[in-house]
Formats: sequence, structure tokens, C-alpha cells
Amino acid sequence: MKKKLLTILIILIFCFIWGNSMVPEKQSNAISDAVTAMVGGVVTHCYESSERAATTWFTSGHIRKLAHVTEYAALGAVLTTLVILKHKTIRGHLPGLALAGLSVAVIDETIQMFNNRTSQIKDVWIDSAGFALGTGLTILIARFTRFLAQQKKQKK
Repeated sequence: MKKKLLTILIILIFCFIWGNSMVPEKQSNAISDAVTAMVGGVVTHCYESSERAATTWFTSGHIRKLAHVTEYAALGAVLTTLVILKHKTIRGHLPGLALAGLSVAVIDETIQMFNNRTSQIKDVWIDSAGFALGTGLTILIARFTRFLAQQKKQKK
């Protein structure tokens, strides 16, 4: 049951990532600008600085890059969790995971080319870094959880 739910979640993440790549440039920029304004408002409120000061160092470009890292980290985490549940180990599966993350990023940038949006190799690297972050954190959590389970078992 967990594997089916994870598979559905992976498909939903694919749809989210690639769906955002299909959004026209003007609409995509408007979404990024709205999120940037919201973040600027929060920063302004929290630090009692001017809104201009808050948004000069945090641009909509930063929001887009942060969104890419976040969505690919989520994909890496869920895909790694599925591999661990299915195979009980991550050993031998890291090259396949890395190829999967890279492939999704390349397809993502390719979709953008068909929407008259800029497609950049830099974005593939950012997406891959996000995927690696999600994969790495998931592996660390899995190993720590396994370590705690072994410690608990040894105490009995």
C-alpha cells in the first residue's frame, strides 16, 4: 500500500514539475512576482525593515530557483523512499536514482523550449542539486532510523 501511494505521489510531482514548465512565461513570471511580494511582506513584517530592502536581496529569480530546488528535493526524497521500501537498501541504486533525477530535469527544460521560455543548463544543475539534496537527506534519515531501531533491539 505504501509503495502504491508513493508511486502516485511521484506521478503527481512529475505533473507538478512538468505542468509548471508548460505555463507561459508571462504567467510564470507573474506567479513568481506574487510569491516574491508575499515573501518580501513577511520579511518586512518580521524584521521591521522597508519592503524595498527586503525585496532587493530576494528577487523573483531567487524564488524560482528555490522552487526548483524544493520540488526536485521532494521528488528525490519520495523516489529514494520508494527504492528503499522496494529493495530494502539503497546500495546499487544510486546511479539509477541520479539518472532519473537528471532525466526529469532535462525533460523539464526541454518542455520549456516548446513554450517560448528560456531553457538553461544552469537550471538542470539546480534541479539536480535539489534532487541530490532530497535523496541525501532521505538516505541519512533512513540510516538514522535503522540505527535507532538496532539500538532499541539491542537493549531488549
